[in-house]
Amino acid sequence: MTNLDLTSEYRYIISNEYVIELRRIIESVVRFNYKNFLNRKNYMLAKLNDAIKKGEVDKYIIPHLNLLNSMYFCFTTSSCSGRILLIDAPLIGPKYESKKVRIWHQLADYEEVKASIENYEPKNILWLKFDSFIIAFSVASMEWAEFFLKAARLLNLKDSGIRSINPRAGFINMDLTSTEKMHLPVRTRNGILVDDNYLRNVVIIANFMMQKNLLKLDMLRHTLEILHSWLGNNNSPPPLDILKPAISEYRTALTELERRQEDLLRTLQSYRG
Repeated sequence: MTNLDLTSEYRYIISNEYVIELRRIIESVVRFNYKNFLNRKNYMLAKLNDAIKKGEVDKYIIPHLNLLNSMYFCFTTSSCSGRILLIDAPLIGPKYESKKVRIWHQLADYEEVKASIENYEPKNILWLKFDSFIIAFSVASMEWAEFFLKAARLLNLKDSGIRSINPRAGFINMDLTSTEKMHLPVRTRNGILVDDNYLRNVVIIANFMMQKNLLKLDMLRHTLEILHSWLGNNNSPPPLDILKPAISEYRTALTELERRQEDLLRTLQSYRG
């Protein structure tokens, strides 16, 4: 095995040769159980199909899931298309103590948000949140994990990454997600913490973040469609250059959204009391 020395003054300079050699070493040690991967994929696909029939899967993200699950090396485990939500959650405590009060997977209506806050008395703290989309999935090799990491960076999905590696089980757990997030407390047991003007501004901002989130989801769907076409004649990951049409389409749409951002900022200004 090659000795990779990171103790010298060059330890912060990671060369391409180092990355290639490190990957070769990892792959020589990490042997994936592909039979177990296929068993797990069949199990997760059955769960997904059942959830879709029950209406438990966000409709907007189903095309993404279908594309990923059609690829021989991949299966999805959970997902959300992005959401604005009110959740009753403690500052400290387990997740099961939280309660989702209201969820919007598209744009939220201010009056609905306001009424939901006014009509609910929280056990802990009532939070208004925006969460960007997330797709959790598993792949069967380091090669494809590396591809998705690089593609995520290219697509500006910066919070994406590898969550765990389990060669014996046969897969690497990853997710694709973005950085848009917002969390703020709006009510406690003692009363509402925000006035109407502030809440109206927050809902406007959350809706703008949702619009950007949906644009990124469209970009990701286009990316997966390109990858699906590539796999019709290839088994190995494609060059990242083939993703440029999806990125170009997204940037055009984002330019228009940036113009609307100026209108949004003027709108926020007008609500100051």
